[in-house]
Amino acid sequence: MSLAGFMKYTFSMTFLILIYIHLQMQIVDLAYQGQRKEAQIADLLDKNGSTFYAISKLKSANHLGEKLLAENSKMQFAGANDIIYVAASGEMIGSNDLERASPVGQKPSILANLLSFATQAEARSRE
Repeated sequence: MSLAGFMKYTFSMTFLILIYIHLQMQIVDLAYQGQRKEAQIADLLDKNGSTFYAISKLKSANHLGEKLLAENSKMQFAGANDIIYVAASGEMIGSNDLERASPVGQKPSILANLLSFATQAEARSRE
């Protein structure tokens, strides 16, 4: 082998080795980028959970009630004195508006009849 052939072989092998090392470095860099992205996603999920909790806490009935009463507003919670009792006649209690509200001519399906194991529940008036 001549010196020129040896030099060509050496330079080409060195060039290929440098390309291989560069590709390996890119693979390792991409792995580190993936780990950083996963850590960022986990951090965002934690922040999302804490933000959802904070919003739920602000929308809770307890918090809204405390804000309502703490700001000395004119609004109040409904008390026992605010309940109004209405007297109803026997005709109103005995009528069944649900039967009148069902569409005329609509028959229950056969499948619904087969799957219903119990009788239909009916409300009864106190007497």
